[in-house]
Amino acid sequence: MDRSAESFAEALASGDSDSVNEAIDEIEAVESALRVEQYGALFDACHPVYESDDGYVRQSVVRFLRDAYPMLELTIAASERERVDGYTIGDLRENRTRLVEFLLDALGDDDGRVRRAAVDGFDTLGVAIDLAEIDAEKRVLLDELDDLADDLPEEKAKHAEEARQSVARMGLVGSLVGDLDLDVPR
Repeated sequence: MDRSAESFAEALASGDSDSVNEAIDEIEAVESALRVEQYGALFDACHPVYESDDGYVRQSVVRFLRDAYPMLELTIAASERERVDGYTIGDLRENRTRLVEFLLDALGDDDGRVRRAAVDGFDTLGVAIDLAEIDAEKRVLLDELDDLADDLPEEKAKHAEEARQSVARMGLVGSLVGDLDLDVPR
């Protein structure tokens, strides 16, 4: 498989689990700094695939875009430097925002597998937001998840609440680690 955005989109659109898993494995093997540069093109190529009538295909797009997200915020936070590979946490905001908006939309999907993948996405993204201490974004995200849970039917609201708990829990984990006064990068 080549690593072009279009190739990844084709693999996701195929609905073939082997192709989807290969695409995810392939993108995860790409260095984070390169994924920062590629993420916009990956998002633009793969997002339209989400319009599929096939729930597995939609779930695959959520999983792929979640796993393609470079999580460079973690490296920046761990290094305690303002820049890593030329990027600041602020430089990553656009891609982070795109992923958050996409995951919020996926929480309203009719297929529970898609919503579950979105919850997992918030669980993963919550770690990056928390450790990078992006408190304002975290508060806005928690509010958006609260509003979404209020607006969705009960079955879907359950997943929005799970996503909110995942993001909120990350703050608790971070504060507990800080309270232990371990030599752990924050």
